Amino acid sequence: MNPTSNGGMPGTGGATAGTSPIGTGGVAGMPATGGSAGLPSAGAAGSSAGTAPGSGGDGGNSTTGGAGSAGANAAGSTGAAGSEAQGGAGAGGAGATAGAGAGGTGQAGSSAGGAGASGAGGATPSAGCGTPTSAELGAWVEQSTIDVRGVARRWWVWLPMGYDPTRAYPVVFLLHGCGTETNNVPMQRVTGDDAILVRSVAVEDCWDTAANGPDVELFGLLVTAAETGFCVDSGRRFGVGYSSGSWLINAIECEDGSLLRAAATVAGGTPGARNCMGRIARLFIHDQDDMDNDISGNITERDRLIELNGCDAVTPPVPEDPAPCARYQGCDEGYPVVWCETTGEGHDRQDTLASEAAWGFFTAF
Repeated sequence: MNPTSNGGMPGTGGATAGTSPIGTGGVAGMPATGGSAGLPSAGAAGSSAGTAPGSGGDGGNSTTGGAGSAGANAAGSTGAAGSEAQGGAGAGGAGATAGAGAGGTGQAGSSAGGAGASGAGGATPSAGCGTPTSAELGAWVEQSTIDVRGVARRWWVWLPMGYDPTRAYPVVFLLHGCGTETNNVPMQRVTGDDAILVRSVAVEDCWDTAANGPDVELFGLLVTAAETGFCVDSGRRFGVGYSSGSWLINAIECEDGSLLRAAATVAGGTPGARNCMGRIARLFIHDQDDMDNDISGNITERDRLIELNGCDAVTPPVPEDPAPCARYQGCDEGYPVVWCETTGEGHDRQDTLASEAAWGFFTAF
């Protein structure tokens, strides 16, 4: 029934060294944290060299200041920029201090390194990171309603046991089949302590999948609310839909593929002829004997993504676990398409297959 890790930015180098004809040796640059340390500038006649180790953010590489250049009765040289350090945000240290000679004193560098675009392990922390919570863990907790076109929409969050408000978690949005908010693939059985789950509920029995409908709008607001209230990795947003929820997933990925990094669905169908935007990594589960959502609808959506993601539409997909899933070959890096065609299950939610296949698919990102 149709119901991404960037490294820290490089620190700038030390300021221009003194221009006196008789300078003393350069002093080594101070350590930089997060951004890269500037290299030391040398006075003209000096010859001392120094190394200044910098420490990267979590998961980053350290930088080492270079040696000061030897003077030769000429003007001091300018400190070079430090090499880029990958890792978390941090203020860069001071640049190198130029030598002080008889002819004058070089000006000290003081430029700070830029903040890294993402933190440890390649995560992109959301605005809610660092915000403590007293919410019950390991349970569905209802949140304050979200207004969508004058209607108060209900939504819930499942925080993992041991939730750490400074750790950016993947987030999985669950979109239910026709009925209530509980008619979802039970992803909490497999995500353990490693993901935040979010669910909402349709106003009527099934979701409104119209391109300009209230439920496509609701999804964007759910993303914002989740990332503001909790510590989410904005680069790892995932969606799981069943039946009506699968139709909505297909509509969302068509209207704005950037909202989700990857999605997995059971049953569902194509949103129809639309000018779809953006790519998405995708896993489909559909039964040949589904009399409620004919498999042809998802074949159409699958084929659209095979072409969009640059996959080989001719070579048969390669089987992988869990069976009967198979992965198309030649897809653009980071945009796989996996097809899991079952038999004899009808319109069943296929909880065991769906949860295991979806979580295994998502953890590759």
